[in-house]
Amino acid sequence: MMNRDARLEENQQVFRSANERLSGVIEAGVVSADPVPFLCECADEECMGRVDLTLDEYRELRSHERQFVMLHGHARTEGAQRFDVVRKLAEEGELARKADPRS
Repeated sequence: MMNRDARLEENQQVFRSANERLSGVIEAGVVSADPVPFLCECADEECMGRVDLTLDEYRELRSHERQFVMLHGHARTEGAQRFDVVRKLAEEGELARKADPRS
């Protein structure tokens, strides 16, 4: 049985993988200035929140494999008004880097 932290980490990875697939599908047909709905990548397994980002914003965010996008207020971070960015550090950061679908 998975412990709570492992389950939450897996949840974030699932949402990030879904967002990667979404960005690949829409990238060819969307102007980079148009906002696109991405899934909130918070650890709440019940969350189905939507974060509207341009493809340029998403590319910039994902330029670092330890970063996740979340609805503003879903994490205790400072961030933009529309969304927060969380960067995993230490062991969690290494797990995120290894699970990155772009690797």
